[in-house]
Amino acid sequence: MILLSRFLSSRMGSGWVPWLVALLVNLIRLDSSMTQGRDSPEDFVIQAKADCYFTNGTEKVQFVVRFIFNLEEYARFDSDLGIFVALTELGKPDAERWNNRPDILERSRASVDALCRHNYKLGAPFTVARKGEVEVQPEVTVYPETTPFLQHHNLLLCSVTGFYPGDIKIKWFRNGLEERAGVMSTGLIRNGDWTFQTMVMLEMTPELGDVYTCLVDHPSLLSPVSVEWRAQSEYSWRKMLSGVAAFLLGLIFLLVGIFIHLRARKGLPPQTY
Repeated sequence: MILLSRFLSSRMGSGWVPWLVALLVNLIRLDSSMTQGRDSPEDFVIQAKADCYFTNGTEKVQFVVRFIFNLEEYARFDSDLGIFVALTELGKPDAERWNNRPDILERSRASVDALCRHNYKLGAPFTVARKGEVEVQPEVTVYPETTPFLQHHNLLLCSVTGFYPGDIKIKWFRNGLEERAGVMSTGLIRNGDWTFQTMVMLEMTPELGDVYTCLVDHPSLLSPVSVEWRAQSEYSWRKMLSGVAAFLLGLIFLLVGIFIHLRARKGLPPQTY
């Protein structure tokens, strides 16, 4: 079995590199330097990993392609050198052959502009953003960890998600006074789209009428965002839960009634429940 793999770093975006695939296909030949004159394994893996490295935006760009045979890098192309370089004895024949192919060398060198600089802002805008150039506002949600009851210990959670950059300040207030004791944080967590999320928790024992406020300050906001949570009596919570249960029960009866009515209009005998 032969497995071909192509890895493109997230720093490059999702651009396809067709010449890279063609190059790999040329490698897998029975008379290739990897199998010639030696016992070749029945299963082997050839991989190519391409990366773009940026310094001061696009002022300096380096394009590197690494060729890997069974987890060992044996050759690479480095745009700073402009040629293919062998890293092991296995890579010497291939590097020499590729360096003697003007079309391959030309496409490899051109990838600095055609691939790296082209995808600089299209493929990964957050990775290349300078401070203040790209900012994403956070979404703030406040809720208790468990069903709250007055004078019972609980955790109040302030969830802040989807913000960029990661510079953020979060504070807890109780009835207008900042709470410092009993505050815990998960720290910054990276999302897959280059934004961040975090959660700041406050240990509390709510009293009737208490107002807890999560205050979030971020560079993307014109002014800090505050989200409140108010302590309610057990009666209020029970009343709300009873109302929800009554609504669901009424909805069930309504659906059953509609079903029976439709069957009756079609001349079908109603079913007994």
